[in-house]
This record gives sequence, structure tokens and C-alpha cells, in this order.
Amino acid sequence: MANTNGGLMAALARLTEQPPAPRGPRCTVGAILDTIDDSTAQTLRALLDTRTVSATQIADALTAHGHRVQAPAVARHRRRGASNGCRCAP
Repeated sequence: MANTNGGLMAALARLTEQPPAPRGPRCTVGAILDTIDDSTAQTLRALLDTRTVSATQIADALTAHGHRVQAPAVARHRRRGASNGCRCAP
């Protein structure tokens, strides 16, 4: 049997050099943040970090203004960077 450990070692090393593959579909809240003007996006980011404002309140406000999003998507975006969050950068 041929020794393939060298090839395996090189293949494993290359994995650390590649950017991580995206997980799942694009985050709805992230997509909204990319399409709104900078000052509105800054306000939305501040609200996302304000725990006294619920995900439902944020989702309702966004939906009322033409950005269809559900509360679980807002909650998932709030957990960005965590294993159960969206793939947006924290």
C-alpha cells in the first residue's frame, strides 16, 4: 500500500488557507442593511444591539416599510457570529 500521508497532510493544510464556505442562504437582515441608506442602516444596527427593542418590533417596522422580514430572522441576525446565528460578520 502506498504512503499517502504526505498528500493528505498537504490537502489538510490547504483547507486552512481557503476562506470559509458560506453557511446557508443570505441573511435577510444583512441584505436589507446592504440596500438602505447609510444613516438608516446605522440606526437599524443600533436597534439590533438594543435588547429592549424586540425582534418582532424591528421586523414589524421593516415590513411596514417594504422590507419583508420575520422576527426569527432578526433574532438570528442578532446572534451573528454565534453557532446558531446568521453568517454576517459580528
